Amino acid sequence: MARKADGNGQSDQQVELLRSIWGEMKALRASLESQLEATRRELGERIDQTNERLDSLRAEVKSEVDGLGRRVVESEVRLATATTALSNDVHELSSLIREWREEHRADRAALSARVSKLEEQAGAHERSPPYRKGK
Repeated sequence: MARKADGNGQSDQQVELLRSIWGEMKALRASLESQLEATRRELGERIDQTNERLDSLRAEVKSEVDGLGRRVVESEVRLATATTALSNDVHELSSLIREWREEHRADRAALSARVSKLEEQAGAHERSPPYRKGK
């Protein structure tokens, strides 16, 4: 800065210099405020776009999850139906096997009686049957 004022002239120059600096600072402030406002608007728009994309994505994911939920329920219903049918089939087969087993026991008993009669007729009483009774 200038030396001590010789009078009013130098003091006026200093005041003028300070006013010039002040004016530049105000202009800089206005420019910064304008840039900040533009940045805020731009970021706000970008945030809005991002939110729209997220909402769209959320809707898509919800739709997919709902669809998967329906498919899981349908699959569980089919599985339960098949399991019930299988259980009925197993029960039916078990009943058939029990009936066949009883029939075969009766057949074996009848055959055993016939073999015994034949052995008596042939005179081979001493031979024992090659199988056990009761099976």
